[in-house]
Amino acid sequence: MSNSLWSSETSLGISSLDEPHKALLDKLAQLQSVSDADFSAHYASLVARVENDFREEEELMEQIDFPGLRCHREEHAKLLGGLHHAAAAVMEGDVALGRRAIELLPQWFVFHISTMDTALSFALQFRDEEQHNGQTGARFI
Repeated sequence: MSNSLWSSETSLGISSLDEPHKALLDKLAQLQSVSDADFSAHYASLVARVENDFREEEELMEQIDFPGLRCHREEHAKLLGGLHHAAAAVMEGDVALGRRAIELLPQWFVFHISTMDTALSFALQFRDEEQHNGQTGARFI
């Protein structure tokens, strides 16, 4: 796999979404080359980063009353559940399971960005246009 997982295809054109996505995908790419001896600490750091990024994204969705919040949050929870399951094994020395999770994550993230986060980006653009035009009270549906 290449050193960078970020591409123009994963960009949503909204820096508040793109910057954390790029940083996370870069961290994933780096984790692929970490030695087994260092993997556990780096994996834990990745999981903490994902938790934080998801929390911030969900707070943003709450702020704009995003109608897809529940479904989006459920997808985040499913991924975190898998990462936590693998983390327990990694902490017990099963680096192979953690590496397998890392191999699968880029596909999940690219799909998630191209579907769930694209819908969120449209809602954010709608909100920004509404604010620019001085409209208030309309809800993104």
